[in-house]
Amino acid sequence: MSVKIFVMTHKKFNSPADPTYVPLHVGRACAQDLGYLGDDTGKNISQKNRYYSELTGLYWAAYNETDADYIGLCHYRRFFLSDEGRLLSENEYKQMLEKADVILPKPIYHGNAYCEVYKEAHNIFDLNMTGEVIREKYPEMYPVFCEIISADKVYSGNLFVTSRNLFCEYADWLFSVFDEVEKRIDVEAYDAYHRRVFGFLSEQLLYVWVKSRGLKICERPVGLTQEKAETIELKQALCDMVSEGTLDGVQEALAMFRTTMKDRPDLMLGASDFSGELADMFRVLYVCEQELSAGQRGMFAITTDLFMLVRHYRLLCQIARNISQGADSPQERSYFKDSCVSEPLLSVMIGNNPDLKAAQQSLKALTAPV
Repeated sequence: MSVKIFVMTHKKFNSPADPTYVPLHVGRACAQDLGYLGDDTGKNISQKNRYYSELTGLYWAAYNETDADYIGLCHYRRFFLSDEGRLLSENEYKQMLEKADVILPKPIYHGNAYCEVYKEAHNIFDLNMTGEVIREKYPEMYPVFCEIISADKVYSGNLFVTSRNLFCEYADWLFSVFDEVEKRIDVEAYDAYHRRVFGFLSEQLLYVWVKSRGLKICERPVGLTQEKAETIELKQALCDMVSEGTLDGVQEALAMFRTTMKDRPDLMLGASDFSGELADMFRVLYVCEQELSAGQRGMFAITTDLFMLVRHYRLLCQIARNISQGADSPQERSYFKDSCVSEPLLSVMIGNNPDLKAAQQSLKALTAPV
């Protein structure tokens, strides 16, 4: 009995050495070849990747993979983990699938109904229309759909492992639903992020199908092995733009940040930006723009390395908190004073750390020239 886990990717990544894991380039029909197995051969919908995301890989695996007894989907940075926190081996998958029909990620409990969570981030019309199609095509499954979108239990990421037969049956069902939903919703006006509507919709539909079938589930933790590739790329691009310390470079970086966040708000989520650097990069860039516009070098007098400036900003915030609590050391107070904190920087620090408001005057005194 063999297990093959297809690792969905649209970027180069460090692929696991275990041959159980097979990188699959999704959307290869519309992208530069990465050198991996692609989803654009045989029976495929690779050209629909901008709407279907990793589902073009699921489609390819269902209708082209014939050797493996068990098939699974992971992502280039999301993998099922053992209790010890390492990637599962083929034998471990086999042992789990002897006792369960399908392996799913451990669910997330949002505290609110899934439909409300979906509505906050996407167009609820699309979810409702999907339910309508299920009611028409699979009326016996519609009550399960309603139950699941009204609950707060969420299986995310489209990660799962099951037998090849069940894998193919799920693909048949899912795409029969989406073939009809495609005719009833218009996503062309959506930005690049929200256009991936079928990838978002399918996350809960997998659970609808599993529960409707009465399948036995094995839930496993999922680990993130790296930040989202686009998040990493954005950080580096911002860093490159401001490396020479010019106002033009800072304004160009701010424009890129704002445009990117409008199209890809997910890049700042904790699962995408592990360190939370992007938010602080924006704050630092804003401060640098204000300083340079006023003819001050300000933070750039220290360094033009944006990553280092984020660390400097965070250190100043921590020292400011210590000062406000009367718990600072002479070395910290000296560092704060020697940093020549500008009015724009102090304003941003207090604006994003309300607990510093009461200490504003004492902090401002440390920024005054001697």
